[in-house]
Order: sequence, then C-alpha cells, then structure tokens
Amino acid sequence: MSMKITTAFLTLTILASMAFLASLTGNRSLGLGPALAWAAPQQPAEGQKPTTWSSREEYDVYTAMANEKDPTKKLSLAEAFLQKYPNSFVRDTVYVTMMQAYQQLGDGNKALEVGRRALTANPDNIDALTLSAYMFPFVFKGDDPEAATKLSNIENDSKHALDLVQKMQKPANVSDEQFNQGVKARRALFNGMLGFTALQRKDYAAAIASFKASAEDNPADVYTFYRLGIAYISSDPRDYNNAIWSLARSASLAKAGNNPAGAEIERYLKQVYINYHGNDQGLADVLAQAATSPLAPEGFKVAQMETPQQTGNASIDAYNQTFFQLKLGGDRAQKLWDGLKGQPFGVGGFVETVEKGTDAGTYLVRIDILDQSKSADGVYDIELQDSSQPNVKNLSKGDAVHFQGLIASYAAAPNLVITLSGGKINDDDIPEQAKVQPKSKPAPKPKAKAPARKAAPKRKPA
Repeated sequence: MSMKITTAFLTLTILASMAFLASLTGNRSLGLGPALAWAAPQQPAEGQKPTTWSSREEYDVYTAMANEKDPTKKLSLAEAFLQKYPNSFVRDTVYVTMMQAYQQLGDGNKALEVGRRALTANPDNIDALTLSAYMFPFVFKGDDPEAATKLSNIENDSKHALDLVQKMQKPANVSDEQFNQGVKARRALFNGMLGFTALQRKDYAAAIASFKASAEDNPADVYTFYRLGIAYISSDPRDYNNAIWSLARSASLAKAGNNPAGAEIERYLKQVYINYHGNDQGLADVLAQAATSPLAPEGFKVAQMETPQQTGNASIDAYNQTFFQLKLGGDRAQKLWDGLKGQPFGVGGFVETVEKGTDAGTYLVRIDILDQSKSADGVYDIELQDSSQPNVKNLSKGDAVHFQGLIASYAAAPNLVITLSGGKINDDDIPEQAKVQPKSKPAPKPKAKAPARKAAPKRKPA
C-alpha cells in the first residue's frame, strides 16, 4: 500500500522532528543552521583537511547562507559557497542546509541526492543521516532502476548511525533525561529505517524485529505501527491479531494527531479486520484500546471468521468454497493455490470499477461478489484482466455481469482479491454504448399568484 502524504505536511513534520531532535541533544545544526563562531584561521598541516575558516570572508559568506530564510535563495548561496570554498571544513554542513532547503521546496529526491554528497564528505554527519532516514520512505519507489542500490545505501547508513548514536556524549548543558530522550528518538528513526528496508525486501521477520525496536523507543509514531502491521499481515502464515492491533494503533495515533494519512490507514485496517473477522463488529473497541497502549493486552485475539456456510447464492458460495482458505496463509493455503493457479473460474457479480490496463486496448474490470464488498467503495473480490472486449468501458458501477477467466494470482490483504487472466464478460451483459445519464429537467417555475380580491365594503344600515 502506498502512503500518499502531502508535501506541505511532510515538510512541516520533518522540520518539526528535526528541531525536536536538535533540542534534545543540544545539536543546533538541524533546522536552525550551524552556529559556528568566527576564529582566526590556522593553516592545516600538509595533507590534512582544514579544521577552521580559511578567512573572515569565508565565515561571513557562510553565515549569510545559513541565515537566509528563502529556500531558493539559500540554495543559490550554498552552491556559490561550495564553488568558492570546495574544501571548506563545513562543506558537509552546507549540504545538510541544502537538504533542508530542497525539502522545504518539496523536492525530496533532490534532498536525498544532496544527502549522499554530505555523507561522502563526512560519513559521520548525524544530521545528514537523520534527515535521509526520515525522508527516504516517502520518496522511495520500488520500481526505481536503482532501488536495490538505494536500499543498500540507506541500510548501511542506518546501521552506521546506530553505532554513532551509541557513542554520543551528553552535552554539558543538557540533562540526562533530555539526552536519553534524544538518543531514543534517533535510535527509533534508524531502527525504523532498517525495518523499512527489510519490508521492501520481503524479509518480514527482520522487518518486525526492527519495527518493534523502533516502537519501543518511540511508541507514538504513526508510520512505525502502520509498517509493522503490514509486516505482520504479509508474513507466512499471516499474523492477523498483531497486524490488526498495530494498524489500529497507527490509525488511533493518526487521528489524534490530525495526520492526513489517517483516513487511508483506517480504511486499510477496516478491510483487514473484515477480511479476517467477517464484519466490523468489535473494531471500534480495538481502536479505543490501541489508542491507550502500544502493546496489545495479554491474550489479545480477534475472533476469526468461521468457514462460510451455504448462502443459497450460487456465486457467493462458489467464491467462498474455492478461495476462502487463501485468506489464512501457511502451508494449507499454498497447497490450495498450487492446485488453483491456471484453472478456469467464472460466476456472476456486480461491477465495482472499469479502468484502462497498462497495455493499449486492455481494461481491468473489478467485480464485487460478497455482500461486504458490494457495500464498501473501493473494495472488490475479482480483478478481471480483459484484452478483447473494448465495450467493457461502457459498464458502470453496480451493473450485473457474468464472467470467466483463468486464475492467475491473488492478494490476501487487506481483503482477498483474485486476479483472472484472459478475462471475458458475457457479451449479453455489455452495453453497446456508454450509458448517458438523463439530464434533469429544470424545476417548473411557480405560477404567478392572482392578486387577492378585496372584500366588498359592508353596507351601512339605512
């Protein structure tokens, strides 16, 4: 599931988080610009990197760049500084400043690119490591040709960052409690990043271990619990109970924090819950519990839906009898799937959506069969890959259709969806032309009321 986050919200979240970490550890280079004082330059020994300013001019140029509020102007000043002082001892810090500016402009990919330059200049720059780890999940794309390399880089960076955090020394002006909170915040971030890389590689056991370590240090992070839920639901066999609790925790935190991703998370949770339990009864109680604790109570379990009984509806009964066990995962589901793949399947259902396929002239017809799918927008049971019936585009939501195809693949979460290849809708069910909604007739104008007649004056008695 992709998580769509608005650029403005993500920018504010990152900057707020960076400022929070800075305030706890005494590091002022996050969000505020490095507060580096002027000192008379000293000539470095031959072969050594400079450790101070080369001149007062370098310091002044740097200070002007660091204090600039406009991100576009800041980037120009930073580039000019690096061109003039390519070997400056604050080169990596300038790159971090550029990372923040690019993030303010909504260009996360460019921010991460500059982050790599910062870490090339100084692999121990904890600010660059922190910003990179925070932004990476929101801009990473699995179909990126360089995805494997990027995952490897961020994984190595996060492991190195954890070592650095372990060795951090408490500043004199920071209390033990503040320092420990700062250490936990960074440790949670980097463990969460390790969980994310494992999740992308489908190493769900490693992902769960890292996300749990992250959640222990930061029990209030929306995305850690969301991704932990995904790891549990993707495991083999699927761990529905822990998945539901983790997703409920994420949804509760998102709602409490007015996170715009909250609605999407809760919708996903509801699909998982209904897919396992059969309906949404009891879900509100789980959400209320998860809002108060990151850990599920001892023995927490959601009642599993019983094997569906015969309903008398031939399509629903055929779907349940054929595919129900795929929901639960494990060896039994795998054996069932080995026997189902490539077999024909066809029943009747109702159109959910019709979309163009990735190949020219193809369409995806998504079909509801079960009652809970018909009652929820965006939820469906069959995805029919069609390539031979152009008029399927004329179908509308709710149209009754009969279909057939070859069982090609399936997804068990958040709800069971069976994909059929070589799909075909019965020709009699396909309209020749797209339906045209009748235009609503304008409301008739109210008739003008006749003026009220005046009562005749009473005659006075003679």
